[in-house]
Amino acid sequence: MSFIYVDVTPEQIAKAIKIRKSRDEQYGNIYHEVDSDLRWVGDLGEICFNKWLKGKGLTGFEWHLDNAAGKPDFTINGVKIDVKTVKRKVPPRMNYTAQITARHKDTPVDELFFFSYEFQIKRLWFLGGIKKKDFLKKADYFKAGDRVHSNYVIREGHEIYNAPIEILLKPDDWINDIK
Repeated sequence: MSFIYVDVTPEQIAKAIKIRKSRDEQYGNIYHEVDSDLRWVGDLGEICFNKWLKGKGLTGFEWHLDNAAGKPDFTINGVKIDVKTVKRKVPPRMNYTAQITARHKDTPVDELFFFSYEFQIKRLWFLGGIKKKDFLKKADYFKAGDRVHSNYVIREGHEIYNAPIEILLKPDDWINDIK
């Protein structure tokens, strides 16, 4: 599987931080986070996804910025999409996994699209997309205390569904299915 990436600009990071601050003021922060969590990377993924859609010539899609809690991040031709972004120190590897927080399992979306943000060099990797129902069929559930791998133990309130990234459609194949 090949990945595409974009180098993120300081302006995109500033916009992501601003969106995250606004959303935290509107909804509160439902998770206890440590400083290194860089919670705004999810917003950065949405910013870059929006730019990517425009670059692909898509029109008529919606980015749901306001009152977004419990709703899809985007709608394209009636297809509801949740964008998921994680931070990592290194580029994606084929043995990596994609995940959604268990709290988002019942969010009313049709598709999931995954990014990996290599934060030390400010690079966002487009991993691919998948129908949510297919992701959940292939994913493993990890509860608090479970060890995903040697450096990742699930914290209370951060339970996840986790699946190998090899199940994702390549970004261009995925978007062609959505259009």
